[in-house]
Amino acid sequence: MSDDVPFFILGCVRSGTTLLRDILRTSARLECPEETQYYRWGQPFGNNGFINHVLKPPLLKRHRKMDKVDETLFEEFMNTSLSRKHLQDRYMDAYLAAQSRGGSRWFDKSPQNIYGLPLLSHDYPSAKFVHIVRNPLNVVASLMIGKIVSSPSVIAAANYWYEAVAIFNTTRPLFEERVCELKYENLISSPESELERLMNFVGEDPLTLSYDCSKIHPEKDQYRSVLTDADIALIRDICGSWAEGYGYDLSVRGLEAETRESNLT
Repeated sequence: MSDDVPFFILGCVRSGTTLLRDILRTSARLECPEETQYYRWGQPFGNNGFINHVLKPPLLKRHRKMDKVDETLFEEFMNTSLSRKHLQDRYMDAYLAAQSRGGSRWFDKSPQNIYGLPLLSHDYPSAKFVHIVRNPLNVVASLMIGKIVSSPSVIAAANYWYEAVAIFNTTRPLFEERVCELKYENLISSPESELERLMNFVGEDPLTLSYDCSKIHPEKDQYRSVLTDADIALIRDICGSWAEGYGYDLSVRGLEAETRESNLT
């Protein structure tokens, strides 16, 4: 049943990709680093813009430190790799070696790699893709709260969701047989059945997972205490058609301002 071909978790930020990664990493067979984001950026590999996006950000440096991949070694990879795939493969080999997990099956969780999905699917023609989607109202609310990833405006936050979903669904027909899609709401409400479906899809035994699903919290619907009715109307204008296709109701109203302010204090 086991398969050594890598798979990639991607989608919109704040949609549950980290939760899913952490669950899958409890399998003795599977290993995943922090976010790499090699397919996120539009500049060609080797271009100064690409190098600056990948090599210099403090967040990605912190990720490499967490992965126990030496920064000098990574700079060598950047200077001598021939393509994004070459860099990805070399990084994963170094990461597995640092974890003393050589021979394990690696997967990648970089949600914003969705922007490079056409190239990613070309570079890894046998790889599978796991797309997770969440109600855009709660995605936007999380981005506006900004504890992990922040957004400067409701419009920007809504376009995180819109662009990720539009890219995925437009590209999906090219590799439909290699796609497994999860709704965040189903994952947190029925984790056992959703994880069994996913593990079977990627060719792994669901019984190898040791994650305590009782730790998974129900959706808090934070949008009710964060977004105004005007905010929700904007989100509906930007995300409406795709959201409707996923069964998300964007007609619901936020709380009145006084109630919202009291909930935030």
